[in-house]
Amino acid sequence: MICMAVFACSSDNACEQFQDGTGQEISLVFEDLTHQIHDLESIGEMKSFFDAHPIIRDQFFEYGTLQPEGAFHAQVLRLITTPKVQEIYRASSVDKLEELLNQHRDIRDLLVYPYLSAKQGRSLYELHELFKSSRITSVNNLEQVGIYLAEHPKEYDLLATAFGFLTPADLDQENFETLKNPYVDTLYQEVIRLIDTGRLRFDLDQAYDRLSVHYPEHVAPKVQTVYSGFGKDIFISDSLLIIGLDYYLGPEASFRPNVYDYVKSRLTPQHLVPQIMQFTSLKFNKTNRSNRTLLDEMIYYGKALEFSRELLPCVDEHLIMGYTPQEMANAYTSEAVIWNYFLDNELVYSEKPLELTRYIDERPSVPEIDKICPGRIGQWVGWQIVKAYREETGVSFNELMEETDVQKILRLSKYRPRLR
Repeated sequence: MICMAVFACSSDNACEQFQDGTGQEISLVFEDLTHQIHDLESIGEMKSFFDAHPIIRDQFFEYGTLQPEGAFHAQVLRLITTPKVQEIYRASSVDKLEELLNQHRDIRDLLVYPYLSAKQGRSLYELHELFKSSRITSVNNLEQVGIYLAEHPKEYDLLATAFGFLTPADLDQENFETLKNPYVDTLYQEVIRLIDTGRLRFDLDQAYDRLSVHYPEHVAPKVQTVYSGFGKDIFISDSLLIIGLDYYLGPEASFRPNVYDYVKSRLTPQHLVPQIMQFTSLKFNKTNRSNRTLLDEMIYYGKALEFSRELLPCVDEHLIMGYTPQEMANAYTSEAVIWNYFLDNELVYSEKPLELTRYIDERPSVPEIDKICPGRIGQWVGWQIVKAYREETGVSFNELMEETDVQKILRLSKYRPRLR
């Protein structure tokens, strides 16, 4: 089993106290639902499970994104009343249809390619026959669209495929087939093999216990763990935390989420609890949303990272930051160069969206500063400023979370990194 937190413990009492989870009382309400999901044997059982867990249903299995039928009918009506679409439907031959589709590639990409690729053996000739016999272009209101599609299942299939429309029954079938897919079953087996849910429960319990020291009124959310074939990673509210464990299997997994490699590197068991704590910080991390400079963003994320460090004193900082050890070393080595770059280029108080994106958001690197400068470097610098502010002023954790004056934090931090 891979433990959910990686410890780099020193003589810090807070760390030593919680290093060993054995014998500790755990109060966190924790439900591992992965086995229950795996054991679903019919669509009926699956629907009953979803009825009992509506947030899992809507957030992790896409029912919350289902398009209303009326909206689908409105899309169809807009499409079929477009002159170029009506011309395509009236094409006198397959050759003429192909010619028109080459002229109107947006319609080809929307209507034709998805339909032909959805089922093996479909051809442009078959589609031309469908267009030629269709009367849908004479429909002129939403009620007629609904009636027409109900009476013509092949055209319904064509247009539903074009707009990605699914009924709840369609999605029931799709989700059940997904759960019974051998590849998804492999995900379940690897969730069991690679993630120690007992350790996960312990680490979350201890983190929330530390949070309650600072905020006694805070009640830890109920925690549920699931797998869904990469439907979602994390859902969090004041009362409920749901974790898609299949997202966090790490490099040993047979299948990984379809995300960029520099994001994928953080989707491991070791990164899970630090990420949850950063999500948790949203409720406590006060900020002034009326003015968003680069410094505002740096300090906001710096406070979120410090929030995680406070609640996870035994976790290596590179895991909290989501950097590799080498990326962390590069950032520390180049800290003065990075800060001077921000000063020399007058970026600290910039409000330009491109610059906020460049230095704060997800990127594999920041080559504008240096080819080895890791992405999200503005967040990392903000964290160093926040740490310096705490050390210089001795402010409490709660006072730090309440502080919204970023210029005050920068000024009192006396942040002046030295060249190394």
